[in-house]
Order: sequence, then C-alpha cells, then structure tokens
Amino acid sequence: MTAKPLDLRAWLQLVRLPAVFSVWSNILAAHLIATHGSPDLTVLWLQLGITTAIYWGGMVLNDCFDLVEDQRQRPHRPLPAGRISVTAAWGIGLGLLGIAVVMSTMAGPRLLWLTVLLALAVLVYDAWLKHGPAGPLLMGLCRYLNWLMGLAVAPIGMTGGVLALPILLYTTSVTVLSRSETTTTTKARVIVTALLLVLAAVTLVVLHVSGIQSHAAGLAASAALAVFIGRHLALAYRMPTSDRVQTSVKTMLFGMIPLDAVLLLGQGLWTAAIAVATLMVPARLLGRWMYVT
Repeated sequence: MTAKPLDLRAWLQLVRLPAVFSVWSNILAAHLIATHGSPDLTVLWLQLGITTAIYWGGMVLNDCFDLVEDQRQRPHRPLPAGRISVTAAWGIGLGLLGIAVVMSTMAGPRLLWLTVLLALAVLVYDAWLKHGPAGPLLMGLCRYLNWLMGLAVAPIGMTGGVLALPILLYTTSVTVLSRSETTTTTKARVIVTALLLVLAAVTLVVLHVSGIQSHAAGLAASAALAVFIGRHLALAYRMPTSDRVQTSVKTMLFGMIPLDAVLLLGQGLWTAAIAVATLMVPARLLGRWMYVT
C-alpha cells in the first residue's frame, strides 16, 4: 500500500493524542508542587515540550516495534493499514526522542539527565521489555521519571522521590491490565491490578501520615478516586472481555489526571488541582474520537 500524504488523523492516532494530557498533568502537578504554586514559566514550557516529544516518540516507536503483531490483531491502525509509511514512522519516533534531549539541554543538568534516562527507558520498553514480566514495572518507572522531570525545576531530594511513588504504582497497575486489551483477560490479572492499586492507595495514606502530604482534602479525594476506579475494575472482574478491559484501561489511563490533582490537593494547592483536573475535558472529548491505548 502507498501511504496517504498529510493524513493528519492517522498521525494523531499514532501518537495517541488524547493520552498526552495525562503526561502534561504529571508535569504540571509536579512543577507546581516544586514551585509551591508559583510556576517558572520558562522551565515549564520546556518541560511540557520535552514530555510531549518523548511521549509521542514512544507511541510512534511502540507501533513500529509492534508492526507484525498489529498486522494480525489491529490491522486498522495507521501503520498496518498503510496510512503512514513505516520508514517515516521510524524517523519521526527516533527524531522526537532526539528533540527531547536537545530541548533538555536548555534547562540545566537535572532535567537533562532525567530526559536521557526517560528516553532510554521508553526505548528499552518499546523494543525489548514490553511483553516480558518486567514490562509493567518499567512503564511505571517511565511515568515516575516523567513526574521527577516536573519536579526538576528545583532540587528534588528524597521527599520528591517518595512523593512520586503513587504514580509509579498506579501506572504499573494500568499496564498489567492493558496486556489483555485484545483478548479475554483472566480474573487473576484483574486481581493483580487491584492489588497494585491498593498499594498505591496505601502509599497515599503514608504520605499523609508522614506529613509529606499534609492537607486532608487530598486524602478524601484519593478515596473518591479509589472508589471510582474500583468500580470499573469490579466490572472487568465480572466480565473480563476485551471490550470491558479496554474501557477499564482507558478509564484508568485518564485517571492519571485526577491522581495528579489529588497530589496537588494534598499540598493544599486547590487552584492548581482544579486547573489540572480540567485536562480531563479535552482528554475525554478526544478519546471519543480516537483510541488512546
């Protein structure tokens, strides 16, 4: 097949456009916590540009590495359908990772090293570890590093590293479940996902008990989010079909945005939390138009 020129929709599908709002929310939440609600706009724009380039590059390379599998299971997607040249996809994917590294050199050594680590982790995940037992944990590490990138506007320290742990655990849980998107999953996989979510919730409680997160509003909001996500997992447990799992994965992926808002509430940053939570609106609207996983 010959790829169609300027097929914008195909490219937007390839980079999973609706999901980019969840990586933006990571950066915004972490940056605003590090700056106590007074953003350094110069650094923030660089951080948002870097995370966008890495996320989109990773999504493109994901489909490049998965081309043979997608030809069997997801032939409608842009690469197996011939809507985008595979050569162009490889070039854009690797190029975006390179652009991210170049951009990070403008924001100091902390951001540079985190960008390099994140780009390498994304590449290793896509190329080698995605389908192995370490895959979900590595994807969790990618989101963890993304959150640390947001914090890198200031020295991070041990507190910052601990604060990002719920993000790591939550992402790992989503990734465990996402491995069954194209097939009927097992109830055991749903249970593992739920246990990881419980561990993430426990981590949020520990953050409050230890005083790292001192505002009770964050704890209350995390309980509400846990109930909402738990309801979707219960449905997936009762009906572990591919359609039900896809819906749950999509809900959990977008759930990253309110989780970031929860962490902002825990720091008493109400206005910032509301602003970050509004990213759910474009994410959900675009999610009706194209796939996100």
